[in-house]
Amino acid sequence: MRVSELRDAKPLLLTDAGDAWDGLAESFTAQALGFGKYLHRPLAQEGVWGGVTAESAADRLARMHRDLNGAKQELDGVGTVLRACGEELAAHQGRLKAAVADATEAGYKVADDGTVTAPTADTSHMMAGDVAMTNRDQATHAKEFADRIGDALSAARIADKEYAAAIKLFTDAANRCAGGNWSTGLLELATANELDRELLSELGMPDKKASPDAVQTWWAGLSPTLQAELIHDYPQQIGNRDGIPATDRDRANRTYLPLLLSSLENDYAGAVGDEATALKDKIDGVKGIQQQLDRGREPRPYLLGLGPEGNGRAIVSFGDPDSSKNVSAYVPGLNTKLSGHFASSDVDRAWNVAHAANKLYPDTTTASIVWLGYDAPQLDGLKWSATDVMGDDNAVAGAPAYASFLRGIRATHESGSPHVTAVGHSYGSLTVGQAAQLPGGIPVDEVVLVGSPGVGVDKAADLGMGADHVYVGAAENDQVTNLPTPNLLEYVSPGSEYGPKKNWFGTDPADNHFGGHHFSVAPGEDTGVAGLVAGDLPAHSIYFDPIGGGDSLNNIASVVAGRGDKIQSVAPR
Repeated sequence: MRVSELRDAKPLLLTDAGDAWDGLAESFTAQALGFGKYLHRPLAQEGVWGGVTAESAADRLARMHRDLNGAKQELDGVGTVLRACGEELAAHQGRLKAAVADATEAGYKVADDGTVTAPTADTSHMMAGDVAMTNRDQATHAKEFADRIGDALSAARIADKEYAAAIKLFTDAANRCAGGNWSTGLLELATANELDRELLSELGMPDKKASPDAVQTWWAGLSPTLQAELIHDYPQQIGNRDGIPATDRDRANRTYLPLLLSSLENDYAGAVGDEATALKDKIDGVKGIQQQLDRGREPRPYLLGLGPEGNGRAIVSFGDPDSSKNVSAYVPGLNTKLSGHFASSDVDRAWNVAHAANKLYPDTTTASIVWLGYDAPQLDGLKWSATDVMGDDNAVAGAPAYASFLRGIRATHESGSPHVTAVGHSYGSLTVGQAAQLPGGIPVDEVVLVGSPGVGVDKAADLGMGADHVYVGAAENDQVTNLPTPNLLEYVSPGSEYGPKKNWFGTDPADNHFGGHHFSVAPGEDTGVAGLVAGDLPAHSIYFDPIGGGDSLNNIASVVAGRGDKIQSVAPR
């Protein structure tokens, strides 16, 4: 490849072509969705149609539905390859142009084959040693320019060959489909996905183990044009990466939301049983989040994370966490998942905190976040899941992601030093506690624990930021805060002179032996042991309620706003 070929290329035409293929893929998605909803799904449901004929038709329709989904994936793959090709060639073209411009400005000549010639220096008045030094310097600079140009040409040549081979795979797949074989081509799809991942790596995106600070540095070094292209073409990866500024994550996730919704609805059209139920929950959750984004409330919402992993992922902030003086990150607990209930209840809790803090303390600014970045334990009907609810595995698994998110808040903040509060409710308080015990702890100024069954430590000071920065709220009739230790040998009654009351996950944070500050919460409705067994726990859900929770919401808002001295204190248990 010659300099003029890469310099004069129009790689963004390839990205435009990729967008056009995406449009075609969306048409197939609509067809596959309707096919599954109106044809395959009614036949697949028990009790609708029966008999051998119905079973045969359902089987045939299932294969046709699979083929439509396969075609959609193939079309998606073509768009992926074309966009990745255009963006990678554009990046190499930018490197080439920068190297040529630097060489030309320094007086060097660049040939079309990439060789670089130094300018003629006036050496008539120089000593022999100075002439030799000048020649060496010029030769060194010429080589540096030539190496930069050669690297760009070589990388572009390799990329051109790789993408041409990938496109040929899809051409062969098209011929195969034209012959009646609509089976999904795993090779071409895998190739497209691999090239997609390689592009971000080629552009310097740090790997998954990199710190949010490293991600922020990488992102800040990209041009606004390239940032916009990556947000458009890789919304899921950009929108869910800690270290990307909140405004850009929000733009990426708003781009990704309809794509995720379409994918979930397409999967739901052909699903039955538990799979269909889980997909319906996620669909309702995504739709509910879209409604929250459209409500027009202040402070405005920022969508900082979204995904289908596990029970679903979603991170919503009310207020810009990159510019607000105060930032809170609330971790929900028991029974939380991406669903319509989450989108209305847990997301509203985050808004309640932001609204209360900004109303109580208008001289400062507060952003309040709900962070569903892990799988919280789920109640199975009327049964407690001993492996989920009664174990700390979910909290341990979610802790590193929560700690990374908190580091990302500081990495992208305009001042670099926001006042950050970690808020844990229910099992979410255990997740906060586990994150605080990771090497290096969590970069927060305060911790708020409400409705907690224990946080995995015996004292507030063990959370790593000093007991004076830990605040606890526990409703009198909240059964979750009274779950006793499973080890009867450790059991003591609340306020016992013989030692701290042990909850399921360690010392009860509301106990007088735990330490920290304790604030007022309404007692809540008492449903007794029967309520605990049935999962009827109204007192467990009042902490963020501006009416039913008494002083609780304002107390939380005061801590979040940096005014912990204003809480309504109560005696511990």
